[in-house]
Amino acid sequence: MQSVWCRLLVTGRAVVLPLVALATACGSGSTGGDAPPGVENDVATHVIDRTAYLDQLRGFWLGGVIANWTGLPTENLRTSKPFFTDEDWLSTQRDGRVTLDYVLDQDPWQADDDTDIEYVYQHAMEQYGTYLLTGEQISREWQDHIRLPRLWVSNLAALGQMQNGAMPPATSLPTNNPMWDMIDAQLTTEVFGVFAPGRPDVALEMAHLPIRTTAYLHSEWAAEFYVIMHAVAPVVDPNLSRGDQVMWLAEQARQRVPDWSYIADMYDFVKAEYLANPDKDDWEQTRDKLHERYQNDGAAGYVYRYSWDAGINFGASIVSLFYGEGDYKKTIRIGTLSGWDSDNPTATWGGLLGFLYGYAGLEEHFAKYDFADGYNIERTRYDLPRPLDSLTGMSERGLEVIDQVVVEAMGGAVDGDTWVIPVGEQIAVADVAETEIAWTTIEDSDPRWEFDGFTSEPRHWNASGATLAFGYADCEARVTFTGSAVQYYAHRNPTSGSVALSLDGVEQGMFDLSYDADPEGQFYVKVFEALGLDDGEHTLVIACDSTDAEKTIDMLWVIGEQAD
Repeated sequence: MQSVWCRLLVTGRAVVLPLVALATACGSGSTGGDAPPGVENDVATHVIDRTAYLDQLRGFWLGGVIANWTGLPTENLRTSKPFFTDEDWLSTQRDGRVTLDYVLDQDPWQADDDTDIEYVYQHAMEQYGTYLLTGEQISREWQDHIRLPRLWVSNLAALGQMQNGAMPPATSLPTNNPMWDMIDAQLTTEVFGVFAPGRPDVALEMAHLPIRTTAYLHSEWAAEFYVIMHAVAPVVDPNLSRGDQVMWLAEQARQRVPDWSYIADMYDFVKAEYLANPDKDDWEQTRDKLHERYQNDGAAGYVYRYSWDAGINFGASIVSLFYGEGDYKKTIRIGTLSGWDSDNPTATWGGLLGFLYGYAGLEEHFAKYDFADGYNIERTRYDLPRPLDSLTGMSERGLEVIDQVVVEAMGGAVDGDTWVIPVGEQIAVADVAETEIAWTTIEDSDPRWEFDGFTSEPRHWNASGATLAFGYADCEARVTFTGSAVQYYAHRNPTSGSVALSLDGVEQGMFDLSYDADPEGQFYVKVFEALGLDDGEHTLVIACDSTDAEKTIDMLWVIGEQAD
């Protein structure tokens, strides 16, 4: 078989072709008359060794957990200047409790939300015997195994909807999920890429509903970007340098994102800054420019809301990817120091580079040959068949998932210890017209609220903006906004009381914030909405009942201009 890979060299940089163009330009291998059963003759194919792929899957999981726990100590510590720099590496943070260094010695590896939801998705594919999960299956898995309390923002909002009967993809729509543009899907779906080796078209099909469980438009494309990179990683040219490999992978994924999306603008901006920067160790300069251009100046229509936005974290991830130049340690170090929700981009690149290196390659990279194999999924997720799993077992079962994908989704074959995979179609840009989401947030911490008895308390991590307003007997909250629709979100739990709502002086009724079905159910849910209002000024009043039971305000979600 001829190689399917070639490249053109322009100004010293690798210029790469799309998958189909590569197959055509290079005369990629075809099956000819020797096609295995189930594969058409004279079709360009990828032939991938399953045993070698097992080592890469183990590298994917190991790389992900190392990077997850390496990045976690800086999570949300620096979200504006002054940011961390290289000089902060090996420093102590969080009151001296942690040192910024590679985490290599957990035994077993502890699950966290950067790897555990992917684990549950793999379990779901194994349990249901399908590579295309339905909305009903996803909802069942989330309620049975993901559950509360270790969920945040868009994941949390989606679960609350599923507990009330909604199904993906409705759980990602802005009318249902105010956190639709958060980072969540970017750290829960990369595994679908490695389950579709060489076939980003199949990977996107598999990942579509899992992504649309929590993400929409820009956040959806950021997640798809990562999925595509993982899908094409198995067929990247091994003769390229690591730096050129990651650049090629990223360029393939960029084809998916519409130019009007701020995700595209961030990618193009960071890439241009990296290429123009003569000092490839000065990644901080590009990170700081990213902060100024998007978080401060709102370029490309981006509006910064939280440090766990999909947008700013995607931009930061591209900084660490390009300046890391394919070196695992350097990429994860930069990602850890970049700022914002730092453990999430590090875990993504840790998994991707771990896959490219393979397990044995990571051992050599760290000169460490005794990594723990255990994976404690029970730390964060529930009632799974293997509370203590292993990276090896997860990877071996992953091969069986891929066997099914290769045959049923790709029209390929399992031929001995190899996969014969027909080359897929060129990656297509998402066919979505430029869209503006009119909804905006009024957090409970916003000074426009008038509280009588309510108190907004910070750092409630299961709330939309890490703040939650609490009230008890006979308290009241009032806010005035300008717009044409309003939704009220609160935390429901078994000990909550009721609130009476009035809008523009008209009573809307009593709303019970208690929830008696599952003691660990609900939390962050939509309690009330009024759509189709006159596009003008409105006042919402939330009045507590006379009991001492807890009442909460998480946020309002409003169409139109917020009140002055």
